Amino acid sequence: MSDLIKTIGSGLARPEGVMADSGGYLVTADARGCCARIAPDGKTDFYGNLGGVPNGICLDAHGNCIVANIGNGQVQSLAPDGTHRVLFTEADGQPMPTPNFPFMDLQGRLWVSNSTAGDLEEALRQPLPDGSVVLYENNRARIVADGLYFANGVAVDTNCTYLYVAETTRRAIVRFQISKDGSLGSRETYGPQPLGDLGFPDGCALDEAGNLWITFPAWGAVGYIAPDRELHIVLEDRRMEVLRRPTNICFGGKDRKTAFIGSLDGQTIPYFPVASPGQPLVHQL
Repeated sequence: MSDLIKTIGSGLARPEGVMADSGGYLVTADARGCCARIAPDGKTDFYGNLGGVPNGICLDAHGNCIVANIGNGQVQSLAPDGTHRVLFTEADGQPMPTPNFPFMDLQGRLWVSNSTAGDLEEALRQPLPDGSVVLYENNRARIVADGLYFANGVAVDTNCTYLYVAETTRRAIVRFQISKDGSLGSRETYGPQPLGDLGFPDGCALDEAGNLWITFPAWGAVGYIAPDRELHIVLEDRRMEVLRRPTNICFGGKDRKTAFIGSLDGQTIPYFPVASPGQPLVHQL
């Protein structure tokens, strides 16, 4: 595996979320209440004063970093100059205390998972179906899915047909069909359930071949569910020597054929080549 995986960046603290822009730069979350910007040569700079614990991130079409801040319950928009604003902290009048991962689809709609309505650690120890997904559009946040077991990574396909959500403590991926108004149809489990003894999914991302890539922090593994709904493990690092509790995955580099991995314990960003390009995201068009 050491021949396949390389790393980039330095001095990161809990870079749980990672995104690749179209210019070769990476943006990551950082546990010290900020984000990091990593140049193609690995030079790492930090920016923003977000407070809390930035978790999952995505980029919008203007280069702003959308941050699910799991430490202070805010969904934030961080501009390249380091200023930020709070997008929302509640939906439909309900507090969203544990925003975990944001995803902006190609229509500019923002989907955000909220892992649990209660305490994070307790929700991981004692699974409860109190996670949800919020849709934010036209400056309004509304709950579009609930009853999820620790809602985590989120992905939407390029046609905005399906929403995929990682249910960490159920060890499964769930999929919803998206209506034109953003409401969701009935849920279905997508792929095996459970995903393995240590198959607690965290992040997920689609490639152009229709594979849904998944990171498994407890397993130290990265794999994908193919269109036939079979799970294939691509990388496994049980000793967590390089994949140090991997949490999220994105695609960038030339033709989006490089996968970059966020993590809970890493100080750098592992990356490796993939056969199929990652699905283009709104900031990469």
